[in-house]
Amino acid sequence: MTRSNRTLNRIILFVLGIIAVLVGLTIGAGVLPAVRDAVRPYLELPRSIDVPAASLWIVAVACAVVIVLAMIWVFTRGGGGTSIAVRERSGDDAVTINVALVRDVVEHELREVRDVVNAKVDVFLVRRQRAARIKVAVRRGGDAVAVLDAVDHALAVLDRTLGRPVPVLVHLTGGTRSVLAKPSRVG
Repeated sequence: MTRSNRTLNRIILFVLGIIAVLVGLTIGAGVLPAVRDAVRPYLELPRSIDVPAASLWIVAVACAVVIVLAMIWVFTRGGGGTSIAVRERSGDDAVTINVALVRDVVEHELREVRDVVNAKVDVFLVRRQRAARIKVAVRRGGDAVAVLDAVDHALAVLDRTLGRPVPVLVHLTGGTRSVLAKPSRVG
């Protein structure tokens, strides 16, 4: 639930990975004879390179800038997750409800639904407001409409339990876990 583009992130990681591999091969070919011998059929590298000291400082500063930008990128992604589902303040008093309560209510209500393999509940801060994300793994070939009706009922129970509605994103998934799940026994 971050604002970053997943495809753009993967393209950037791929390009940075290719650059890192090329730089590593070049450095390794200049230092290690085994690497030099391995890349010789594909690429001819000079035996020695005279690089002015000022150029090395420019490269070092560029590397430091890239490292700092990468650290900023890493530490600003994926934020917003919280363990507090609801916090109500009234004067000096505050009531805090943990995400575990929301998880327990949703799991309890979806336990008897045949096509639900499992449900996962997370709470995020989105524009200073708490919102829940419920991921429901649906059994392969399961009835998605019935699952959505069951999730809607679970959310109604959750709203009555909490005493107020909570913004919710429902994400139905299928996949390996739902394919490998054992079928329910009837009767």
